[in-house]
Amino acid sequence: MGIGKRILNVLIGLLFIISVTVLGSSFLAKKVLVDAISQAGVDTAISHRMMDAVFGYAGADDTEWIAKIQNKIEKNGEVQAITQKVMNEITEDLSSGKAYKDVDVTKELNRILDDSMQEIKDTNPELNDDMLAMMKQQLKEELVDVQDVLNSYASNLYDNMNDTSTVQGKVAKLYTILLSMPCRVAAGAAILILAVLTILLGYPRYRGLFSLGVEGLICGVIFAPGIGLMGNKVLSLLTDRILGRTIDVNLKAFLWMGCISAGAGVVFLLAGLIVSWKDDR
Repeated sequence: MGIGKRILNVLIGLLFIISVTVLGSSFLAKKVLVDAISQAGVDTAISHRMMDAVFGYAGADDTEWIAKIQNKIEKNGEVQAITQKVMNEITEDLSSGKAYKDVDVTKELNRILDDSMQEIKDTNPELNDDMLAMMKQQLKEELVDVQDVLNSYASNLYDNMNDTSTVQGKVAKLYTILLSMPCRVAAGAAILILAVLTILLGYPRYRGLFSLGVEGLICGVIFAPGIGLMGNKVLSLLTDRILGRTIDVNLKAFLWMGCISAGAGVVFLLAGLIVSWKDDR
């Protein structure tokens, strides 16, 4: 194999790895950011307001009960749904250049209210029906403020992300590009074209399959140990800089993506071995 062809194969391999990384990150980036923003402000914005209504019914020794209720609110799946809704609106408005439009999350907040009331009832049997009814009414009143606080928080976040002169703005710009359909289509098309070129340029035939196998394993390393394990340290620094709070983001999705990529790499390596064995016969 000539040196020119070797260089071409290396370039194709690098582009293939980059394309796989971009496509995988495109599908996983939103989940990571939603998780980060949920922890950075949305969960506390909701729980702190709602807990104001709970404190009046708690005794001096009820710290454990209060912690349970607060944890129930902050870990509620609807918090993620609210953040998802907010981020969808922010992403859409950033992409279109429009001003941020307030999001109605009344349904999600009402579900959090119902779940919280059930937790309160189950964990504190001393509260009678009248007290529970009064608490629920107070919580409903707090939810009106929660809606305003969330939209104010989202509007400020949008303004920061829309300012491309800041770190937040630069990251947001990259984020919107990464999540765009043209980016996903381009990355997907590049993967297919580069995979075909790798196989066609590989001679004997099994060399192309071996190359794809190695590239798949490299992608697995990038996603799993690279982003999945080491990414938390980087994200801790970024979230502290961007969101003003260091948080622990769940990157298990990247670990799974790494396993899938590595698995695909192993399949290509096995296919190469089979083709090599058949060619030698």
